[in-house]
Amino acid sequence: MLKTTTFAIVAGMFTLTSVMTSAAQVAGGPNHPAPSPSPTNCEEMVGHMRSVHQADIAAIKGNRVGLQAICEDLTVSGKNAYGAIFANGNVNHLRAPIARNATLMAALTAKGYDQNDVVSLRFGAHDSIVLYVLQRDMN
Repeated sequence: MLKTTTFAIVAGMFTLTSVMTSAAQVAGGPNHPAPSPSPTNCEEMVGHMRSVHQADIAAIKGNRVGLQAICEDLTVSGKNAYGAIFANGNVNHLRAPIARNATLMAALTAKGYDQNDVVSLRFGAHDSIVLYVLQRDMN
């Protein structure tokens, strides 16, 4: 009888430990890392971009173009304090070729932007283009 009682207590403790461990994992215990913090300034939202050349801009004809607005949330530090964001993007020297490209300008003007609002350009899948834009207060 003593063996049966001891066995029941040990089995119960094992089950209780398993349940408590599972509950701790579901509740966000040490096995779940904390979510990564959101970018703290406008330049971090863009990240690293590959170089773009004037010939790359000239070759864009009829591609699908998407716009990604950055730093238009007034709660983000750096809003309206542009710093070097326009100079550090990968299109700093390419705004005139962007202005001459009908495909890019059609996408920009449809959303109320112009070539001077473009911070960076990224080539996407299936010959698509993503323009990272920041609406300047002077518009």
